[in-house]
Amino acid sequence: MTSDQPPRSLSDLNPRQRYAVLVSASLVQRRHEVLSRDLQRALDQAFSSAELVELILQSLLFDGYPCALEGLIALKNLNASALPADESLEDYSPENLLLWDERGRALCERIYGANFNRLLQNVSDLSPTLREWMLLEGYGRVLARPALSIDLRELGIIAILTVKGLPRQLHSHLRGALRVGVSAGQLEDAIHLCAEYTTEERILSALAVLRNIN
Repeated sequence: MTSDQPPRSLSDLNPRQRYAVLVSASLVQRRHEVLSRDLQRALDQAFSSAELVELILQSLLFDGYPCALEGLIALKNLNASALPADESLEDYSPENLLLWDERGRALCERIYGANFNRLLQNVSDLSPTLREWMLLEGYGRVLARPALSIDLRELGIIAILTVKGLPRQLHSHLRGALRVGVSAGQLEDAIHLCAEYTTEERILSALAVLRNIN
């Protein structure tokens, strides 16, 4: 950016989209004071505590249980009552296993579109077990939970993948975000928002991935 250029506007992102990105990015950056700041601002301006729990829970798919646990602890430390009773708990009953399989396949197909069957084949070539876990656990049990909209979930995922520097998975989720209604301008803004949380190299890489989507 040259000195005569105005600061970048982030007007394409509404407050809920903005904080879905910021909270998710700070979750995987692992700086406690920054995470606490972003969680508090998200509570004040955009999200209920139950919705923040959903953002934190989905991080386990991309950065493991330690990330999700630390996020929940940080949220609880802000306010002892910040963690609501999990009224949306879905146990491993036969009925829920069927539900997760059905909604997981439906959501994954929505995200991947015409590439859905090729995705399944590619993952199956690596590991049929991983393919089933992806559909049942990843998409069905976690990402298809109704407590948070899929566009906000995808923006959070894009933030995590940008900060962690995972361009292959980022490409897929950028395309998926477009399919669920996130605009290209909003995706660009989301990547720029991650600059505080990762290296310039990873931001530039993520922007290059976005530019190459057709």
